[in-house]
Amino acid sequence: MTSSFLNQKVRILPESLINKIAAGEVVERPASVVKELVENALDAGATLIQVTVKNGGKDLIQVLDNGCGMNETDARFAVERHATSKIYSDEDLFRIGTLGFRGEALASIAAVSRFELLTCPDDQESGTRLLMQGGQLDEIGKVGFPQGTRIKIERLFFNTPARLKFLKTTTTELQRIQQGFTNQALAYPQRQFKLVHNKQLLLSLGPASSLEERIFQLFGEEFRDSLQEVSHRENYLNYQGWLSIPEKVRTSKRWQYLFVNDRPVRCPAVQRAIYQGYGNFLSKSQHPAFFLSLHLDPGELDVNVHPAKTEIRLRNSQVVHTILQDQLSRSFKQQTKLRLFGREGQLPRPIRDPQTELPLANEIPLQQQVREQSSVRRVAKERPARTKHNPTFSTPEATPVATTATSSPKQEEAPTKAETTDDPIILDNLHLWTISTTPTRWQLHGQVLGCYLLATDADGLVLFHSRRVHERLLYERYRSDFLAENIEISERSTPLLLHLAPQEATLLVGLEALMRQGGFILEPFGGKTFALRQQPQLLAWSQAEALLREMLNRSALFGKRSRPDSLKQDLWTVLATQAALLETQLLTASDQQLLLAQLEQLDFDNRSLDGSPLWFSLTTVELERKFRQRF
Repeated sequence: MTSSFLNQKVRILPESLINKIAAGEVVERPASVVKELVENALDAGATLIQVTVKNGGKDLIQVLDNGCGMNETDARFAVERHATSKIYSDEDLFRIGTLGFRGEALASIAAVSRFELLTCPDDQESGTRLLMQGGQLDEIGKVGFPQGTRIKIERLFFNTPARLKFLKTTTTELQRIQQGFTNQALAYPQRQFKLVHNKQLLLSLGPASSLEERIFQLFGEEFRDSLQEVSHRENYLNYQGWLSIPEKVRTSKRWQYLFVNDRPVRCPAVQRAIYQGYGNFLSKSQHPAFFLSLHLDPGELDVNVHPAKTEIRLRNSQVVHTILQDQLSRSFKQQTKLRLFGREGQLPRPIRDPQTELPLANEIPLQQQVREQSSVRRVAKERPARTKHNPTFSTPEATPVATTATSSPKQEEAPTKAETTDDPIILDNLHLWTISTTPTRWQLHGQVLGCYLLATDADGLVLFHSRRVHERLLYERYRSDFLAENIEISERSTPLLLHLAPQEATLLVGLEALMRQGGFILEPFGGKTFALRQQPQLLAWSQAEALLREMLNRSALFGKRSRPDSLKQDLWTVLATQAALLETQLLTASDQQLLLAQLEQLDFDNRSLDGSPLWFSLTTVELERKFRQRF
């Protein structure tokens, strides 16, 4: 018998190890715990849910609700694996109408933490207190407690150090908690939600009358105004929600929220239908923000697909896809016609995204333009009625014609093509090093076709992309100044106020040290508002908000990166991209010479910040070969 046991390779695992393995599927990080506990509170009919966390949920997670509560018997069974009040038969599994149903969450959480449960139903005078550690029951008894439930989790993953080691920074873990919390608050707008971190109230949402009001509570009025309402009702599928106006689509997927039967989920079939519903309104690099709630018969979807219940499978996905695509396409076309021709046939003013878009120059008072645009000097001159002028060739002696200096080439908004007018703008400073301004390697002949500098060298012709060259030079200068802690700064007489969503405010707190090192001084200004009081001189004042918004976008992805210096390099890149001249901007002779002189002295490879070439060469031999060709 002993010999047989020693030779046995396949064995039944002990219960404690089984529970830890199960916990690994359900409880990936603190945000997973918050999600499961809030779902239980919602299923219990709670109208008030308060989540309290400490150090990103690593030290404490507490969820308090005013739901139906449990008696002592139910409390004992609630922490057992596969014990639930939500399904009882095979048929129930395929008609799930609750957020939870497996009966694994509490047992899995208790297996990897110090777990305390306080609960009381409305028909009892006293409640139940249950205490567990590492999945083992330590104590259970009566306690005074109002109707509802409070679950407190301490020392998460204390007995699974390998999993504890994989947790991210406090800021990243808190951000994940906020993402899930926002999802649930949007799915249940009529409920009241509160989120507290390290004794600071981060979010307090009163009951909302609609999804529209909840969007307003979370993201503000201007963001809500960039969306349009969509709805459709029929026997098979009902949906209601808010999606980006076609003119207001974005370059990231951060603002996409999908709910099916009030469950926050991911569903590729629905996402494809939304994108295809936009049709020609959407290019490959553009993404709509959407807050869409679908309702189907519970038998038409399978939610038992993913351990975290974040994915679903539709029984008739093609039917859902067709309905959504057709109805959304019709809605977008109708709404666009109304916006374009709804007021006496006149085009409306463009709707701008407060998160990212900068004001147009002709909407800024002249005194403010002069004060803010420190990098340009406008030549005052009386002119007759203006006409469009877009030369294709500019010699080094030509007077430059440039686009509005406040237009930003990089925004979260889909970029629009800049226009040139014949208002002359002379660049006072390209913000480069003060070195020799005459290149020796290349002989410059002028600016052609808008953004190219034409030169010759010993081998033949060379065409330089002026904006890419400027970006690369600014990157090298800012990087050098950053590492040397020698950044020239500009103090703002009037601070720039940034109104942020809760997740963005958390991200900005995590970015504060890096931004300060980079020459930006940001201070809290009440609520989710921050004041920018100082920034690098390399950056025009009107470009600061776009830079900060882009850094928030990149910071949201930071948890997925392996290199700790990624955000630092992002800051150098984003600043250079924002501060660089426009592609259609014509340069003076001295500025053309300066770009090539500094490019020559730095002597880096022929690659821009996005990996595309800075210049293109055509040798004399290649040129002669072209002219020998017969057609």
